[in-house]
Amino acid sequence: MDIRTTVHAGESALGLVDELVQLRRLAEPGRVPGQGGAAWPGGGTWAAGLAEAARVPGFLAVTARADSLLCGFGTAVRTPDPYAGEPLLGDGRAQEWLAGAVRVTELVVAPVARGHGVARRILATLTVPALDDRVWAAPDHRDARALAFFRHQGWRQTVFPRPGDGPSAVVFLGPAHPSLAGRPVMGC
Repeated sequence: MDIRTTVHAGESALGLVDELVQLRRLAEPGRVPGQGGAAWPGGGTWAAGLAEAARVPGFLAVTARADSLLCGFGTAVRTPDPYAGEPLLGDGRAQEWLAGAVRVTELVVAPVARGHGVARRILATLTVPALDDRVWAAPDHRDARALAFFRHQGWRQTVFPRPGDGPSAVVFLGPAHPSLAGRPVMGC
């Protein structure tokens, strides 16, 4: 499969929203309510949320195409600095590990394109702006395929889901994230 990736910085991704929504619906038909093709975390439609995210400074989208057919995409944005947005890490760790780092926010591959390195290529392109290797992702803790993918790529899981009904999150740091050098990882 000959795959070509294209980078779309900031608002240049706005013209792709409908196509990305369609691929997301195809790739993730059983997505958890509130995070599926129709809804965006925090409310509103996924299309409106993506359009809003594209206006955030540092937003990046990467599309992957086989010939002219969209077969995958990913999005990333630079985390604000200061950053205290991950309560399960605590303010100190969130600031140290995530502030100013590149956060991978979406990674979607069409079922027919899985197993061909599409997600790996998209992820590699999304993380290029992290010249200091400070990259992270917080995939849905119920998405076994996403968790396995990040682990297989050498990303380090630092927060694990809480048992019971309490808030849960999973945070992965990129394989060369400088905050991990010589430190044990939480929960490992």
